[in-house]
Amino acid sequence: MSGALPDYRPSGDVAADKATWRTAVRAARRGLVDGWSEQERDTATRALAEAGLEHLRRYAVAHGRDGLAGATVTAYEPMRTEPPVRGLTDALRQAGVRVLVPVTLQRPRLDWVDLDDPGRARLGEGVLREVDLAFVPGLAASRAGVRLGQGGGYYDTVLPRLRRLSGGAPVVLVLHDHEVVAQVPAAGHDAVVDAVLRPATGVLRLPLP
Repeated sequence: MSGALPDYRPSGDVAADKATWRTAVRAARRGLVDGWSEQERDTATRALAEAGLEHLRRYAVAHGRDGLAGATVTAYEPMRTEPPVRGLTDALRQAGVRVLVPVTLQRPRLDWVDLDDPGRARLGEGVLREVDLAFVPGLAASRAGVRLGQGGGYYDTVLPRLRRLSGGAPVVLVLHDHEVVAQVPAAGHDAVVDAVLRPATGVLRLPLP
């Protein structure tokens, strides 16, 4: 299945539109991953890892680093229907990159732990000062870069803080290939991302013309 999404047609009620769209995206995701063969999942996993690693490498070089060792990124531990980013986080760690993943606190707060720390010690929001680039989850993005999240408000809250604390670390939203669309239901507080990472197309910078 392609998982194609319908065009967004605003009803005038953004909250209702978001709920409808989240339902549609989640259903499309289930249909997509349920139809994957093991080979297709492995291909998507490798593609995300290769494209994400290369994007970070180019970013590091552009900012005067000799390599990836010592860089810090955020990522996440994916749910079953989310794009398979475990290959990416494994590749980043093998390259000497510190990978921070979120821990959910009282809504809409997040804390962060080092993925290499078996004790999962919480590091506090201040660790975001060390982030070079953020890989984040979501459900879809518009061509303008507006992110549709899961509805908890966590990333809409944390991403402005991350940009401020880190001095402007770019934000890359990890999606399935069909999840960049012309428009998503959005309110003024919804986060805007700098790029999307998808299996078939790699990293695509936003906004699109």
